Amino acid sequence: MKIFTYDDNFYALASCIYTAWEYSLCHKNENIQLQKHLFTQQNMFSEIIYVNTDIKNAKKVIESIKHKLSIQTYQTVYTAFLYYKDTGNDIYNYLRLAFKYGKNINSMSGEEVVMKLLKFQTAVIREIHSYKEFTRFKEVGEDLFLATIEPKHDILAELAYHFKNRMPSLNWIIIDCSRSIALIHPKDGDCYLQTVEKNELEAAAKLNDIKTPYSKLWKAFFENVSIKERENVNLQRQHCPLIRRKYMTEFIDE
Repeated sequence: MKIFTYDDNFYALASCIYTAWEYSLCHKNENIQLQKHLFTQQNMFSEIIYVNTDIKNAKKVIESIKHKLSIQTYQTVYTAFLYYKDTGNDIYNYLRLAFKYGKNINSMSGEEVVMKLLKFQTAVIREIHSYKEFTRFKEVGEDLFLATIEPKHDILAELAYHFKNRMPSLNWIIIDCSRSIALIHPKDGDCYLQTVEKNELEAAAKLNDIKTPYSKLWKAFFENVSIKERENVNLQRQHCPLIRRKYMTEFIDE
């Protein structure tokens, strides 16, 4: 068995798919798997082949998906990639099926790999929408706003468009503590991702909101609008899980 490995980014996966597919055309009876290089372990029954990211090959795969299949199929593939587990091999098998049966691949509910990818896509999309609603910013400096989140999936970049449209003329940063990555938006500029060091994460956690009176006002409003007799803790946790409350103003104790 051949195991093709790739770096942890979407272009690397697309490049790996190109190489694995090309290899499979000449070795049709050989078992092929794709894995993230970070999680790969050597064993005596398989040969590991690390695939360097080739942007040109990656773009060929992406364009083929978009034009020969559909934009919807590409969205399914890309969103499934953001899932917290390694989904590369499932994506590879899904695409082999898609190029065989055509653009209506997502309607083939009898195929296990199709249902798996749709499940991954649904989970990621739900979390993206959730963090659009529950991300809380605090003003930590003059004209600088900071938000901290801990998403299960790798969704930080997918929040850029939403918050850039709503706060185009502000300097803001969203930090993904789970992956030590920050989404940075300079005033009237474009968003970009940057790795955050451990000491920077610790420093960010200690920053306080300089508009403390407004935070207290929001907490008071949150507490006063609730009706104690109609309180439903289980329903609250369903809509706003405890893991997301860690960085939400209304749930942070003074």
